[in-house]
Amino acid sequence: IMSEYKTIVLQQGLEDVAVDDYQFRKIKSLLRKELNLTKKMQNDYDRIQMADLLEDTFPKDAGLDKLIEVCQSIRDLEELAQRLKTERAKVQKKGKNKTAVKKRKQEEPSSSRSLSTDNELDMSKPSSEEMRKETIKTEGSKKMKLTQEQTQLPEPSGSNTQKDEGCLQTPQKPIPTPSSSSSNKASLGYQVSSRKGAKLRRETLQSFTPNNGNLPKEPSKVEGHHRDPKQVMVLKVTEPFTYDLINNKRMFHATVATETEFFRVKVFDTALKNKFIPQKIIAISDYFGVSGFLEIYGVSCVSDVNVNQTMVISNTLRRRANGTPKIKDLFSQTKGTYVNGRFVVTKKNERGDFIYYGIEDDTGKMEVVVSGPLTCIKCEPDNKVQLICFQLTSRGDTWQLKSVSHSYMQVLPEEKSLSPDSVMNTSLEPYF
Repeated sequence: IMSEYKTIVLQQGLEDVAVDDYQFRKIKSLLRKELNLTKKMQNDYDRIQMADLLEDTFPKDAGLDKLIEVCQSIRDLEELAQRLKTERAKVQKKGKNKTAVKKRKQEEPSSSRSLSTDNELDMSKPSSEEMRKETIKTEGSKKMKLTQEQTQLPEPSGSNTQKDEGCLQTPQKPIPTPSSSSSNKASLGYQVSSRKGAKLRRETLQSFTPNNGNLPKEPSKVEGHHRDPKQVMVLKVTEPFTYDLINNKRMFHATVATETEFFRVKVFDTALKNKFIPQKIIAISDYFGVSGFLEIYGVSCVSDVNVNQTMVISNTLRRRANGTPKIKDLFSQTKGTYVNGRFVVTKKNERGDFIYYGIEDDTGKMEVVVSGPLTCIKCEPDNKVQLICFQLTSRGDTWQLKSVSHSYMQVLPEEKSLSPDSVMNTSLEPYF
């Protein structure tokens, strides 16, 4: 339980996607006295060091309660505090369930606890499954005999086959002769080789497209740590880019899908670029769900699947996964939502360390605020840009898409439009 609290604090509570650098400084300031932070510690401690210090100071829950309390006092982190409460409740419920199971086992009488041992010793006794099969077999034989005695009819040459059909029939029974009834002829036609049948089933599945009414319009959101593998098809990938200049940390974004949903992915090991190839089916595991993204940190988290594996992604799902939201629809979205899309730039205004762009479509206008490495990108009015992982926020009455540490921005070439499944291959690297 303790390690799960620490994971929540580190992977969700102090993650730089949820808490930007300015908010992180606020958290350290509010915890300065309780954690005995010196001025140097307050300036130098990164998020991992803060998580370790919280764990040491509040060993009961790795400081999760204290972090929730602080986030509640910061206006922009109230939603994060609520998410942390939800995750805390999940861990607490799991802990109560484990305690209840342990208590129930302790209260079991000795005869119950020794039952498994007795079963192991009495290996000569038939299992309940064997006894059940024997009973069915005996009852079937009795039923067959009774039917024969009641009818007293002479048996035709194919009587054995007819008897078997009256009892529990297995797939290995012989095919009826051509002289049988029309129903037997139908079953004869239905008998195909298992190999041919498997090919037929595969082709049928490939030709099926899911009900569009059930397909999601938004990326699926997953929370917490997941170890079980999930098979997905890669739809779109960015080039790797440097998101932390000081520590030279690199990553890339991807969009993947199953036949019924799609996901946005952050990949923090650029060696995985050769696995994330559009139209390729891969299996991802040991990933984290954070703020609407699946986060992958190591090469071992992604593996190839059988080359004959098929996955049918409908055109509707592809369009929704790779599409751009209308600006008027963004006005009704929750603040803090992360947005991907392609927009036309209408104006540009540089102010200090920030660049303010105006974007618009046929439904409205919005402001884009860019900081950090993305200010080095040469983007001018009338350019079309691809924005990935920009956070929806507002300043006064003005709605904004604000860049964060993992944001990606690319100026799209004018002479050609990119297909939905193409790789976005204009790298940011020349600007670093």
